[in-house]
Amino acid sequence: YGPEFLEMVREMHASAEDLPAYESWIISHMGGRVETFRRRLLPQIQAFTDLRGMEILDFGCGTGSTTVMLAEACDGPITAADIDPPSLEMAGMRFEHHGISSRISMLQIRPIEKEGDLDLPSESFDFVLMNGVLEHVVPFRNRPAVLLEAWRVMRKGGMLFISETPNSLWPFDRHTTGLPLVPWLPSPVAHRYAVTFGRHVDGSDLDSRGRRGMTFGQIVRPLRKAGKEVEVLNVTQTGNRLRPAGAAEGTAPSHRRRIANLVLEGMLGPLMSRFGIPTMALGPFIEYLCLKKHR
Repeated sequence: YGPEFLEMVREMHASAEDLPAYESWIISHMGGRVETFRRRLLPQIQAFTDLRGMEILDFGCGTGSTTVMLAEACDGPITAADIDPPSLEMAGMRFEHHGISSRISMLQIRPIEKEGDLDLPSESFDFVLMNGVLEHVVPFRNRPAVLLEAWRVMRKGGMLFISETPNSLWPFDRHTTGLPLVPWLPSPVAHRYAVTFGRHVDGSDLDSRGRRGMTFGQIVRPLRKAGKEVEVLNVTQTGNRLRPAGAAEGTAPSHRRRIANLVLEGMLGPLMSRFGIPTMALGPFIEYLCLKKHR
């Protein structure tokens, strides 16, 4: 993407040079994530729907990697929305590089606290993507409002696709610090713990970096409590598989993944399906979750 884009990426992570994942973050923003999403995320989305002809919202688009993937797979308009101005500026540069700017409407949104805070009309979109978003919403109490706003702007029959959100059932933080117990600790304790072990920079917000995700129940409960009719397509449409489309092309499942498939899909899957619970609800991440709006 060029030296100007690289400089902006480095500025985004300016306080994190000494953290273990720093270089991988730089590489990821410089194009690695776009390629990963093409190979791993897009096939899972397409296991549920054909994006062509849809109006799409990339809710929490960040620097635009997922938006590029969506634009390559659909022929309709896309709205790329985020709260962070520098990320949106970088997203615009990325869209220009890929020649898709004319099809993307960019929207800076304010933090969502209640119904109506998302400055978009109701029932505007056929497909809403929230990839790696919910774990960054702070304070934690605002997350139900974010989900309800995503639901509000979807048309009846539309789909909300949630992925890359850590499952807070798990005590090990695989997303942010790589440390045990971080998702379960009170915020001040988690902050000090991560700083002490060199996994977080003092003075920055660990919660907003994504150290605590959500459970499947925490995602669907606010919607159902508000009277929304939610169909979990992972259960009703794709056989309740951990990966609805199977493994990415050219990859073989690891030994750990094969065991997970056996236990969750083969042994627990049928029982979980009876209760409308996707198998990924017991995995380390809420990924490839597809919810269809009936009301």
